[in-house]
Amino acid sequence: ANQQLAAAITSGLRVVAVIEKYPRVETIQVYPEPEPTGPTEPIRELIALYWTDYTAGTIQRADPDGTDVTTVVTITGSNPSGIALDVAGGKVYWTDAGGHKIHRANLDGRDSNVETLIMGLSGPSGIALDVAGGKMYWAETSGRKIQRANLDGRGGAEDLTNADMELSFPAGIALDVVGGKMYWTDQGSDKIQRANLDGSEVETLVILETVSADALLTPVRIALDLWGRKMYWTDQGASETPNSVKIQRANLNGSEVETLVNTGLEDPFGIALGPLDEAGEKKMYWADYGTDKIEYTNLDGSERRTLIDMADLGLTLPSTIALEIR
Repeated sequence: ANQQLAAAITSGLRVVAVIEKYPRVETIQVYPEPEPTGPTEPIRELIALYWTDYTAGTIQRADPDGTDVTTVVTITGSNPSGIALDVAGGKVYWTDAGGHKIHRANLDGRDSNVETLIMGLSGPSGIALDVAGGKMYWAETSGRKIQRANLDGRGGAEDLTNADMELSFPAGIALDVVGGKMYWTDQGSDKIQRANLDGSEVETLVILETVSADALLTPVRIALDLWGRKMYWTDQGASETPNSVKIQRANLNGSEVETLVNTGLEDPFGIALGPLDEAGEKKMYWADYGTDKIEYTNLDGSERRTLIDMADLGLTLPSTIALEIR
């Protein structure tokens, strides 16, 4: 018994019971220590989809099944580009590429006095929120910058750009707040990068090396699955490279690039990832302003469905997309 106990301790096993008052006991029960387990992804509910219409100057909303399409905000003469939601705060934020501004309004569209938060930008594009940290981050496409500001816009824009980024045409941006990282796409230099939230420690994760249909050619928008440790992006390809318009994903460090969808696309732009549902599944949604559709698939690109065909509603040019998840 003593030898068995010693072997158990040496091998890292946990002794469940040893009855010391009976020294001649011949059987000792031991079990392996349980493996440490981290938090599991919670089941949440998709409440609504929001998207921007670049030419109509509107932000629209639909139920998860694509029905009950309504206009939340209309700003005449504007070109809403990026969109992000503060669900808990009841606000929708968007960049106005034509007006060179960033706005926000009530999420439900009621009493929606549009607030202009930041002005004087050159070409704001993708936007992402760190609600807990009280910050919004965006890509300045024309200005070749990554910037941030307080959620209420007070204090103005803070430039996070540095020489290590070598930005050409930054477009999409996404945040890993817990990990302290921001990710962005650069259409001009055909790359995906990340850095700390203050812009330091820049890493190039995926970059064009050899032109092919599966190569990174024109990355537009990006979304993160932090539980699955993956990043997803839309790629508008190159006209001289057949079948290069696609949706791809990779590990967060840029390894294991996969092409998920590369047929039936024209100009895929915004991309968003749905929550884990009760069936244990998650969906990938994207807006294509070439086909005028919002579509979705499983995260691996399977079981493709059209959620909203704008032509059926007399609408056009869905651009970026955001999901209300609770």
